[in-house]
Amino acid sequence: MDDADECQESSVSPCQQQCINMAGSFRCACHPGYQASGLRCLDINECTRNVCPAHQQCRNTDGGYECFEGCPAGMTQTEDGACVDVDECQDGSHVCRYNQVCRNTVGGYGCTCPRGYRSQGVGQPCLDIDECRQVPSPCAHQCQNLPGSFRCLCPPGTTLLGDGRSCAGLERGRAPANRTRVLARLRPQLVAGLTRLSVQPEQHGTLLGRGLTCPMGLRRPCQHECRNTLGSFQCLCPPGYQLLPNGRTCKDIDECAVQRVQCGPNQMCFNTRGSYQCLDTPCPASYQRGGSPGTCYRTCSLDCAPSSAPLLLQYKLLTLPLGIPASHSVIRLSAFSEAGRLQERTTFTILEQGGAGGGVDGPLFGIRDEAGRGIIFTVRPLDTPGLVRIRVQATTLSEQGHITYQSIFIIYISISSYPF
Repeated sequence: MDDADECQESSVSPCQQQCINMAGSFRCACHPGYQASGLRCLDINECTRNVCPAHQQCRNTDGGYECFEGCPAGMTQTEDGACVDVDECQDGSHVCRYNQVCRNTVGGYGCTCPRGYRSQGVGQPCLDIDECRQVPSPCAHQCQNLPGSFRCLCPPGTTLLGDGRSCAGLERGRAPANRTRVLARLRPQLVAGLTRLSVQPEQHGTLLGRGLTCPMGLRRPCQHECRNTLGSFQCLCPPGYQLLPNGRTCKDIDECAVQRVQCGPNQMCFNTRGSYQCLDTPCPASYQRGGSPGTCYRTCSLDCAPSSAPLLLQYKLLTLPLGIPASHSVIRLSAFSEAGRLQERTTFTILEQGGAGGGVDGPLFGIRDEAGRGIIFTVRPLDTPGLVRIRVQATTLSEQGHITYQSIFIIYISISSYPF
């Protein structure tokens, strides 16, 4: 009886590589570099057997292996065959440019920006962070942006305190014709808020020039609006904003400064986010206007009682982005003596609060005392744009509990239509 050749019985071999017929049966064999596993052949990883010399590296291939000279990317080989890290920052092979700082890592490197700057991508200049645009402002009076930093300035007759942000002291009023003068021993101040809120577009490396279009979903390259162009995209800003050099972020235009807006008598130019307003800042009867914008003093003789009426009234202006959550501290009010000492026996009270021009219903802000400071905070999320007017009274007591000073803040808070 003739033996059946199982290897030829079918057009498809029962073995993956080689089929060897045997009397009454068959067996499977594999090519060099493979090992049999039933009917299949599995590649042998020769690199696990130290087949290459110590100074070479091994790369496994199908059915074989390769020995080659070299080290992984970012590494170099020493004379004894060891691979050591290449310091690209030291040898100058990095692509960090302009004011970027090169940070070496094992097998690579990274480009970072100095403090006070933010990255626009590898090989792109670091963009200065304008701390003066942060909300609330880091300075009590005036903020001057510097490359990588900022400086706080104080009005004439006052001094910058040790925190580098608050001002102390007060200009004394000139004696008017009736020989009375301003009684000014204490200066309540609008100081920087306790927390900052900013909304930035997501960064995904250098997007421009790679043929990308406006992506869908949450990963947005633009802070405001993204418009598709041929093979790329363009970021747009709302009216009253300008696009920063990074091509993604929008910055409010200060129309009051850029356009040199001249408001009417007893008015202040209030730069809001995306626009501006001329707000009335009248001084009440028996008050005279001070040297600083929005400041009114009550003129009286030196023996006038501080409890009869507030001695100082100040108008303050603040802009906030849309979307600030509830219980978020936005303003800090402080009272300092002329010697620069915080008056801890000062309480702050909201006398009035309401929308100034529509769009805002119900109270948005509350105030709490913290050791001589009044902290204004949100009582509910700021989810509606509009203008809010708050009237706050500051009262300082002596150790005996007598009123030694009273002041009024009238604070206008503009809530933007956008979260930036």
